[in-house]
Amino acid sequence: MAMAKSAAEYQRAYRERKAEQAKLAGDPTDKITSRRFHEYLPEDGNWQEVLTYLEWAGINPDAVPRFDTDDDPEHDPENDGPNRGSIGRAERMVGMLLDAASELAAIINRYKRKEVSDRIQEIETSDLSDPDARKQALADIVRLQKMLDQLEKRVRWSLPQWKVTGE
Repeated sequence: MAMAKSAAEYQRAYRERKAEQAKLAGDPTDKITSRRFHEYLPEDGNWQEVLTYLEWAGINPDAVPRFDTDDDPEHDPENDGPNRGSIGRAERMVGMLLDAASELAAIINRYKRKEVSDRIQEIETSDLSDPDARKQALADIVRLQKMLDQLEKRVRWSLPQWKVTGE
């Protein structure tokens, strides 16, 4: 005999159905645009700035997808919904860059927390019989603990909304 769903399970299922419907419906701005994204991009003028930032990050700008056509060769109808051409590819690119930045930030955070924690452990296990050494060690631990506290925090970046759902 199946157990009855809880209110939370009904709500979760409802949100999943709504998200699936929104994905299938696509972006409502697609219905009102007069030209395709790849046609607009050259007149915006900031694409070169995007390529410059990527190059400064060590990413070869020649390896970055271009938007000279409305092609979307990586489109996956099962996961991406309807093929929306260059704008769909650009929106997925934003999401993937954000995912990459988030994961890289997490790796850096874990590295720094481990190094700071290891340094605290070294200080705690060192010979602190000398009063001056003990005083310096306590000051160092306080400073290192402040670093750990700062690394525990989350940061937010404000971005312009790039996706529209529903109507």
